[in-house]
Amino acid sequence: MTEREVEIFEILKNNPLISQDELAEQLMISRSGVATHIHNLMKKGYIKGKGYIINQDNFVSVIGGNNLDILGIPNDRLITNNSNSGKIYYSLGGAGRNIAFALTKLNVQNYFISVYGNDLNGEKFIHDCREHNMDVSCCEKIDGEHTSSFMYIDNSKGIKIVGINDMEIYDRMTPTFLSKYLDKINSSQYCVLDTNIPEESFNYIYENVNVPIIVKTTSINKDIRILQENMKIDVLVTAPKELEVLLNYYGKKMTDIKSAIRFLLTKNISHIAVYSVHEGLFFESKDHKIHIKKTLTDISNTNGCVATLTSVIIWGLQKGLSWHKIMRYGYTAISICSKSKEPVSSKLNVENLVDEERKIFESAY
Repeated sequence: MTEREVEIFEILKNNPLISQDELAEQLMISRSGVATHIHNLMKKGYIKGKGYIINQDNFVSVIGGNNLDILGIPNDRLITNNSNSGKIYYSLGGAGRNIAFALTKLNVQNYFISVYGNDLNGEKFIHDCREHNMDVSCCEKIDGEHTSSFMYIDNSKGIKIVGINDMEIYDRMTPTFLSKYLDKINSSQYCVLDTNIPEESFNYIYENVNVPIIVKTTSINKDIRILQENMKIDVLVTAPKELEVLLNYYGKKMTDIKSAIRFLLTKNISHIAVYSVHEGLFFESKDHKIHIKKTLTDISNTNGCVATLTSVIIWGLQKGLSWHKIMRYGYTAISICSKSKEPVSSKLNVENLVDEERKIFESAY
């Protein structure tokens, strides 16, 4: 699409019944110019028929956070109460953003629903999304707020030691905010959430969304937001510490990952995937039990691994793959991303995913 066609296409997505006269007035061009752009968009297959119905395949709605991630890695063993020499890396992240970004790299059409601040980091977020062909038509800039940020320290083996987040802007993702996008969400194939959104918004989603809900946990102080009486989760993707917090909510102690998964499967959650750096990838549902126990090598960063796993699960479900195959691809994606300082590796794409899966599992099953 040309720059003007992109501009018209974005307007049509939000208001498909807008007239050509209204478009011409809004864009300050002639009506005949609008008609030419509309004709070209129809010819190229981006829109079709009356009412400018957007021509799109099955798409996914992703609701969650985007951050500026600041990662510090010491050169040697981390010494507390002392300055440590090392490296500091800056990258765009956030669970929701990482999921949407990984889906885009896997050629899964998605709409990312989020908020960002009226600041330099917000500008970086929008620029990066457009550079990587991510749809930001459902991302809103909030005046008077600054874009979320997350600062954390890994040890020399890529394992997170401690983190601090500044994410008050996500309180603005209220039911009123989400209601503007409800029709789009209910037209999607899956609704994907991270636990950055407020507790009341989970209640709203459970009450009003009628497509399968996939949840990726983010941190132990936010994850219990998902546990509500009207909870309905098709797939929960999490990590051991976050799994333990969910278990504690019900007054249960964590003894092992498999037992914890089986308990939570009784709470209106249909499928659960858990990734542990030390114990591997676990998956269980009513009909499936899978454990891929392999040790990753050359770990640089694990911050975006579970988000990438979530995206591969969605990609696999869209492809109609078996859960065994999906988990193998999921583990492969974790392996690819753990070798990168970026939360979502630049090497993640369908071709590399398929090739690496063969290498890792060529003698399995």
